[in-house]
Amino acid sequence: MPANPGSRQQLATLDAIQLMLRDLHTRHDEIRHRAAFRGCTRELLEVQQELVDYLLAKKGELMGQQTPSSQASPTYSAFL
Repeated sequence: MPANPGSRQQLATLDAIQLMLRDLHTRHDEIRHRAAFRGCTRELLEVQQELVDYLLAKKGELMGQQTPSSQASPTYSAFL
């Protein structure tokens, strides 16, 4: 039985989120060097964390998971 287009779209979105999360957890030395040169390393790490938090929340929504607002989001030190 073929999957309906909505589920194909949802799977594609979940795959894209996984790829983006993988990229955000990859060390990009050139970008880190530029951030250090411009004096915005802390801000870069904060933005990366915000993106990870957003993507994890979006992934949870698509997978039908509900995260209570009182539950703290994990902090990824992979950016350090």
